[in-house]
Amino acid sequence: MNLNRKKIFSFCLAMQICVVLSAQDFSAARLFSSADAPGMDAVLGAAYNAYGDGDYESALFLFRRALTDRQIQSDSVLYMTIMAGMHSGEYKAAYADTEYFLATYPNSEYAPLVKYQAARALFCLGDYDNSLIVLGDFCHENPENMMYASALFLIGECFYAEYAFDEAEPFYAQIVGEYPDSAKVADAQYRLDAINARKREAKLLALLKETGENYFSSKESYEKILRRYELENSLGGARRAQDEGLGHSPDDADLFVFDGTDIEFEENLKMRDEMSSESRKKPDFEAELIRLKNSAMEAQILLDNEMEGK
Repeated sequence: MNLNRKKIFSFCLAMQICVVLSAQDFSAARLFSSADAPGMDAVLGAAYNAYGDGDYESALFLFRRALTDRQIQSDSVLYMTIMAGMHSGEYKAAYADTEYFLATYPNSEYAPLVKYQAARALFCLGDYDNSLIVLGDFCHENPENMMYASALFLIGECFYAEYAFDEAEPFYAQIVGEYPDSAKVADAQYRLDAINARKREAKLLALLKETGENYFSSKESYEKILRRYELENSLGGARRAQDEGLGHSPDDADLFVFDGTDIEFEENLKMRDEMSSESRKKPDFEAELIRLKNSAMEAQILLDNEMEGK
């Protein structure tokens, strides 16, 4: 009987100990939970500090760590995470973050800026077509946004990257003409100068090609006339030799009648008789080349004057 009482007493004591330990564990858990939020706030503060110092990789890591706390998750922190990713060159991950942002916070004040960053990420990934689509939506929906001029510049860059210079030029010109205070004005003007230089180069190449074609055409004509000139001289010498062999004098050359046996010789003489007096004179090919070169120089001067006028 005493043994049973001892067992009951031991069991009750053990239950009391378990209750005390459970209460201590619960109290410790509450203490840890209350300390957890300030800890994540410190992480978030460190993330902002790293971003401000230009240490974007560290900022990206810290922002992502802070976002694991539901109490810290917000559109502003996620936007900063996207910006840190863009600055770090993590374009694929940043674009994924923009998609999540727009799906989670479609009405956020940061939504237009996030859409612009999505277009930037696509551009940096080389997906120019989809970047143009996103930029088109951004410009249509946010004509008064502070990033509008930057979006126009990025549209121009998409076309420029695809060598579509004629399509890119109006966007650069719009920035220079309509947004003189934009940070993209200098870059847009640089692109315009590069496009104009390419146009000038294309015109010059076309001119040189035309000049070269004229050169080869003149050369071919010169060589053809020269061959005919040499043929005429050789035929004239052959005829004189034949006239002398038959006892004809030079004055009787026009009275000479072929017997038709040497057909080739007769045709050659006929060709000679059909030549114009102009073709019998050796052309001044060097003068022709000089003329063509002068034409090219005059065209270059006209191009230079045209570019300076702009």
